[in-house]
Amino acid sequence: MEDDFFKLTSFIKTPSLWNGSLAGIKQFPLSDLNLSHLSNQNLFSEFPVIPENIVLGKRAEYYYQYCIEQSSNYDLIASNIQINVARITKGEIDYIIKEIKTGKILHVELVYKFYCYNPQINEKSNVLNPAKSLELSKLVGPNKRDNFVFKFDRLVSHQLPLLHSPAAVKTLSSYNFDLDNIEQRVCFLAHIYIPRELWQHEFKYINKRCIAGYYLNYDAFAKAYTDNIYFIPEKHQWIGNCQALPISYNYTQTVKIVKESIARNFAPMIWMQLENGQFESFFVIA
Repeated sequence: MEDDFFKLTSFIKTPSLWNGSLAGIKQFPLSDLNLSHLSNQNLFSEFPVIPENIVLGKRAEYYYQYCIEQSSNYDLIASNIQINVARITKGEIDYIIKEIKTGKILHVELVYKFYCYNPQINEKSNVLNPAKSLELSKLVGPNKRDNFVFKFDRLVSHQLPLLHSPAAVKTLSSYNFDLDNIEQRVCFLAHIYIPRELWQHEFKYINKRCIAGYYLNYDAFAKAYTDNIYFIPEKHQWIGNCQALPISYNYTQTVKIVKESIARNFAPMIWMQLENGQFESFFVIA
């Protein structure tokens, strides 16, 4: 329970990947949820039990729904609504919420990502203009199995339009709100890791608060000996900020573990504690 409390408080501080709107898609940042009435003592009073083996994205959904339910300015109407056609799932509506003061209804899609900024990548987007696509297409997952442009284009072309599909209209007809007046938002949260040489780079379309650390390839890491203390968080722990974990490693031990992880096609996150007690967070990629 204490571990989930730590992750929840870290999750609440996660910044949105962009501010305002991007290609007409408006953010619904976590800061829009009023949680000021909660104290550290009662923040966790009604938190649900999360299975240990649940994937990172689903874990984020637990935290986000809890934040909505605990907020003083929004009510949760529905969540994780499956839209089916002839028993085939066409998609899912993440959250329908209502602003208490105005009665305004919002459809919010949640995205929680870890990206590495790869300067060598340049993919075209179907919805972003060339300048934005040039920068944002460089955001790829640490294991290189997903990228921002694919996710954003799918949000625009599939996930958001799904709300007004005939199947969704039928499914949502049992709820007491006007579907024609619903507003759509995304809560697109991200932690971004960049090459160390770009630490002073001015990104035009990325919220700088998302930059959480750096990344380097295995060969560079294997040559970067230090006397620092290393911690290797499990993926479900990535949500939390850097901290000392029960098991620590020296440089030689860490290099061995990282090599084995890379061989399994999994880029590990490393928390390195410096001599002054501060931490650095980074990925080691193939």
